[in-house]
Amino acid sequence: MTTVAHAPIQVMTCRGECPAAARYPDHHELLLAVDRDPEALLALLELAVTWHELDYTDEAVIGPAGWLDFAATHDWVFPDRAERAFSLAVDIVGRRIAGTGAAADVASSLATVIELVRS
Repeated sequence: MTTVAHAPIQVMTCRGECPAAARYPDHHELLLAVDRDPEALLALLELAVTWHELDYTDEAVIGPAGWLDFAATHDWVFPDRAERAFSLAVDIVGRRIAGTGAAADVASSLATVIELVRS
């Protein structure tokens, strides 16, 4: 009997328009999995929760300001999950800055990411 080894399925979701792929390759790959990997989803939510508490200056991560562009330039295996993940992460960060007048910008951006992920 012959055993055939199949190569792992590679999900291609980056259209080459994402500057984060070159700048933050590990975090880019992690974020690409938020719609299919619970660990990636938890990592995104932990980053959102701690964004205003910890100093990420020296970390190779895509910050909240880049999440909307990230969502817009990628395709998702499960678009509804991706929409919920990025929407929740943006909302978490936005709630922390609600008293500074930036909440309206975050709310507007949240609507944008939902629309982009659905399309």
